[in-house]
Order: sequence, then C-alpha cells, then structure tokens
Amino acid sequence: MTTGLALIVAGILLPVAGLHFLWALGSPWPFKSEKMLAQAVGGPGLNPKISPLTKCGVTMVAAGAILTSAILPLFYANVLPDPLPQKLVFWLLFVQAAVFLLRGCLGYLSVSAMPQIEPFRTYNRRFFNPLIIALGLACAVILLAQ
Repeated sequence: MTTGLALIVAGILLPVAGLHFLWALGSPWPFKSEKMLAQAVGGPGLNPKISPLTKCGVTMVAAGAILTSAILPLFYANVLPDPLPQKLVFWLLFVQAAVFLLRGCLGYLSVSAMPQIEPFRTYNRRFFNPLIIALGLACAVILLAQ
C-alpha cells in the first residue's frame, strides 16, 4: 500500500515540479502570458516590483521543494534507495505531511496570506486545496502504515 501511495504522490508532484522549472525559465505554458499564469497560480509575477531574476529564483526554489516532496515518499517507502538516514526521512516526510495539510486547510480561510485574485481564488478552492490535502493525507498514511 505504501509503495502505491508513494508512486501516486510522486506521479502527481513530479509533473508539477517540471511545470515550475519550465515557468522559472520564462515559459508561461499552458497559459498565453506571464500575467495569466501569475493570476492562475498566484505566482511571484503578481508583484510588478519583483525583478525577473527574483521571479526565476523564487520559482526555482518552489520547483526544488516540490521535486523534493515527490522524492521523499519514494525514499520512505523504499521505492528508491535512501541516501539519508531513515529517521531523517521520517521527520522530513512528517513535516511535509503537516505542511501540505496546513497549506490545504489554510487555503479555505479568508485570513490566509494567499492572493485573493481570480482565477487563482477559484482554482485554489476547487482544485489546489483538495489536491494538497489529499497529498498530505497520503504522506501521513505512508508514515503510519510503514
């Protein structure tokens, strides 16, 4: 069960990380412009005062974090050989599950610091939050079932 969940988590997060790397390099795909991309995903392009280099850096960090989030469950479920101590992977995956669950739940509260622009607000409530909560629950199950 943990192997299947780890593969599902990775299968969802690896393409998301790839998209973020693509966006960091300047492509707005699958949107027509950087402005449409920023409005849809709540990205750093929303602030016109942020330089292109800073936008690239912020998006690269996000892509790296998402890539790490895809790989951690694979390490913990022994799908990939683990280069780190198992206890460290446990705690990193624990923090990941907590962050996903917290981010997913906070997205439903109007007090969150997330952009309240459209279409991000609608996408966040309909798609991003439920997916992030599901990923957090999957990581928690991986931790508990191992």
